[in-house]
Parts: sequence; C-alpha cells; structure tokens
Amino acid sequence: MPNAQVENLALFASNEKFHAVWKLTRALKAAGWRYKASSDGTTKEAGTSNPANDKWGGGVQVDSQTATASFVIGAPTTTSFGGRSTLTGLTGFTSSSPGRYLTITGATNAANNGTWLITKFISATSIVIENPTAVSETTPGTATWTEKDALLDSYPAALQGASGVGAWWCAQGPSTMRVPIGSAVPGTFIRGENVVQATSGATGEFIGSVTDTTTGLGYLVIAPRLSGTGAGPRGWSASATITGDRSAATATPTGTVLEYVRESVIWKNTAQSGHFWHQVIESVTEAATTTTTGRFSTMASLGTATATVCPAGATGGSPVTNGFPTIGTMCLVGTGGSGAATTGSSDLSYYTTNVATGLAQILVANAIEDVGVSPDGSWNLVYGTPASGAGVFIGWGFQRLDDTEDGDVDPYVFCAPALIAAYTRTRTTNTTNAGGTADGFTMSVTWSELTRSPFMGWRRRGMPSGDAFQEFLGAIMGPAVSTATSMLNLNLATPDRVACSFTNIAVREPIWVTSTQAGQKQRKGTLRWWYAVQGGNGTDTYDGRRYVQLSSSTSVPIIVGPADLATNILNG
Repeated sequence: MPNAQVENLALFASNEKFHAVWKLTRALKAAGWRYKASSDGTTKEAGTSNPANDKWGGGVQVDSQTATASFVIGAPTTTSFGGRSTLTGLTGFTSSSPGRYLTITGATNAANNGTWLITKFISATSIVIENPTAVSETTPGTATWTEKDALLDSYPAALQGASGVGAWWCAQGPSTMRVPIGSAVPGTFIRGENVVQATSGATGEFIGSVTDTTTGLGYLVIAPRLSGTGAGPRGWSASATITGDRSAATATPTGTVLEYVRESVIWKNTAQSGHFWHQVIESVTEAATTTTTGRFSTMASLGTATATVCPAGATGGSPVTNGFPTIGTMCLVGTGGSGAATTGSSDLSYYTTNVATGLAQILVANAIEDVGVSPDGSWNLVYGTPASGAGVFIGWGFQRLDDTEDGDVDPYVFCAPALIAAYTRTRTTNTTNAGGTADGFTMSVTWSELTRSPFMGWRRRGMPSGDAFQEFLGAIMGPAVSTATSMLNLNLATPDRVACSFTNIAVREPIWVTSTQAGQKQRKGTLRWWYAVQGGNGTDTYDGRRYVQLSSSTSVPIIVGPADLATNILNG
C-alpha cells in the first residue's frame, strides 16, 4: 500500500513555507487521505468530496491512457465507506498506481462516472477503486478512463506568494472503531491481530479492549480494514460476533459500533503563516452540527464557511454558525475560530518567520485500509535550516502511536515543539513556536525532559468524563536512580551501538509520549515512526533509507520515517 514522500523539495520562493504545506496536501491525497472540501481564496468548493474538484489541484494525468475498447467495472464489495470495485480490461497500470486516482467518463451507469481512489494494483490490466455505489457493467467503447496523480499537481498561481489569503483545504484521515461489549469479558485477543465479524464480513486490527463488569460500558478498539455489510458505520453489525484470526478470541457487540473520524483543515494567511486545525469525533452524534460539536467537512457547506473563511473559522459563536467546535477539536498552529485568516495565524514551520529555510522533506505513511492492512496516515513536514548547519532541521508532524492504553480510541498525537514551559498551551491557541533553536529534532533541546511538552493530543477521547486536550512529554529510557539523565545521554564519547551485531548499528530507542501533569499522568504510547539514537550526523539514513536522521546533535538526535528507500536527504 502507498506511503507517499516528497523529498528534497525546493521551495517555490525563498522562505515560502506555505509551498511545502501545499505539497503536504498532495502527499496526503497520494497516501490515501480523502479530500473533502477546499477554497483557493476566491471560490469555495464544498459538498462533493470529489478529488478532481480540489481547488488546490485535481491531479495530473500520468500517461495517455484512454480506453479504446470496452472495459469491465465490477459491483462493489459493499455499499459502506470504502466499498471497492474491481476493474478489468485496462492497460498500463503499475505497482505505483495505488494512491492515484482513476477518472471515468462515458460509462453506461452514471454512478460509475467520476474520479475514484485507486486502492489496489492487481495487474497491468486490472485495479481496484473505491466507489461504494459502483454498478456492474461492461462499458461502451466510447467510455474513457484516465489515471491521475496528485503528486504531479503544480503549485497553483492562486496560492503563490501573497496570493490566496483565506484559502483553505479539508481532508479526512484514518479512523478507529469503538465496539460496545457491555459487561462481558472478551476473549484474550492479541494486539495487532486481524479480527473478522461474522455475517457482516467487516475486518479490522485489534488495538485494545476495556472490560467493565460494573457499569457495563466495556468496549473494543479496532482499526478498520475491510468494510462490511452491517447497518453500522463502515458496515459493522451491532450484534454479530467478532473473532480474532490468531487468538480465536471472541466478543459480541451489545449496541451500535461507533466510528471516530479524523479530519484536518489548513487555512492560509501569508507565504509563511496560517492555521492548522485537527479533530477526532464520533461520526454520527458528535459530527452533527450543534452548539458544541460539528465535523469540518459538514461545516464546509454552511453559508458562513466561505472562500476566505474556512470550516470552523468564524469568530466566536458555535459550530452551528461555523464556530470552532468544543468537542474533539484542537488548534495545532495559529488560533481556533479566529474569524479571519489574518487573525492569530502563526508560522507554518513552527519556527520564526525570519529564519531562512532550505529544502523541505515530506513523509506520509499509508492511509488506505485493505485486507490485513490498517490505515496509518502519519506524516512529517520538515524544513532544513542550512545556515545553522548541514544536518539541522525544524518541523512538526502527526504520528500514530503503538503501545497505547487498551481503551484509547485516539492513538495519535501531533508534535509541534515550542520553547515554552510544559503544559502551558491550550486547545485553541498555539502561536508560540520553537523560538531561537534551529535544531528541532533532538531530545535535549525542544524536547527537554520535564521542561517541554512538544506533543498535543487527547487524554480520554470519547469517555463520558475527563476527556480533554492534553500536552505530552517525550520520554526515553533512564536509570531508576535519576529522572534527569537518559541512557542515551550517558557516555557520549562512546555512542550506543547494538552489542550483538557484527556491524556498527546504532541503538534505536522508542520515544514514549507521556504526561506527568498532576492529576493527568498518562503513558499515551510510543511513536511509530520516530526514534531516538545517539551520535551520528544529520541526514544519516537507517534501514536502507527508510529512516533519516534530522539533527547533528551529539546527544540524542531523532530519526524519522517512512522515507522513500532511495533518496539521500539534504537540508539546503
């Protein structure tokens, strides 16, 4: 399945950081984030969720692929989200096709015409697309199809430089499912195993469970894979038994399965600054636009969301009047519900606007679910700062966590390092950046132990009480007798290397996302795509260029992925 990377991106103009943010949206689409709505600062496009209508770029044709004979469109496997249709009789497709889009015109059934995400490559003549309303047919010889790639989009003139103030973009990322099991004690599922629901056929990855024999509010947490035929979100049934593939453990839902969807909105101000908001909300009740709740993509259709005022961008008020939702929504950069792109915006590299940035690096993990594949959707947006050194970078990212608490329906956090005291940022305002430190990917600077809280997320998302925005620390292994010194900070003259290896391999230590705040202590989990090492140089690569080091610190630099397995990263 497709990871999407844009490495060594030269900015359109000196320090035009918005160019890299725009390119991030292209990589998100290529990795499977679903486009929802957009504006180029002049015209709003909302309500279609059609990637071809994206005002920031509708994709560029990969080749001169146009059908000259009939091709076959199969019926979808399900009419739920992610319903897949297999096409045969095509030509020229490759293993790079997943994550691209197929535009079909002239089919007999109107439901087959449109632009559809390619989810699987079968052969040069056959692919799978995401169209839950597809109708089985053999097309007439006049039908056409075209493969398009979002990564080939050109930076729109409407967004360049000082143009496009107020332009915005909205997309949906990966989901998680909450399956109620009442007071039952579920079987002993194995974390990470595939689970299958009887009758509906829905499948997913088991993430964790909560047993509650007292109040009857127990549940499973599942990352969705194949949609089913049930009546609930993504075709899950409210009553059919769920079984683990490896453990053979079982559990039976006692009510409606809930889907927690993730959506993000980007809102431009200048070539360097803007807003970035994110939400994780239950797809039915919390997604409804009320005085406290509302889904970005739904709010995009409201009259108060305009070509220059993004979803949730109205000043004050409530989501009913396009205000910033209270439930499940947080501001990562800028100010929530600011009312205008120019109000409360912040630098889009999470740094200072007067620092010259070099080449940008964009790394996005696959967000397309399939047989045995869970959506991930993690991403990194990184800028080189060559004036500070040949291996120095700044940036931020959205990361999937492993080793999470069993009941956490939101195993994700954002990293946005800032040189301010721990636990001082809020859910709606994040305008303080990394200040005068140009080396953003080292545990010993912007992530200093107990003094900084670079991660932002939710502590108890979806719980009836205590659900709140939370800042988190980064933690690595340390001696029990000291809370201030990590193992990787000891004996810097002899960098840690794997002892039981014939070659010189750096020890790669997981980074724990934790909170030590009074009354809110938590071990949120470990970052899936970021690790701490010792020594080395910025731009060093690991695991055949799957990871790249983004700091030249002699102490505890950080390596990130997923890189493209081919490119040598540069910072300027």
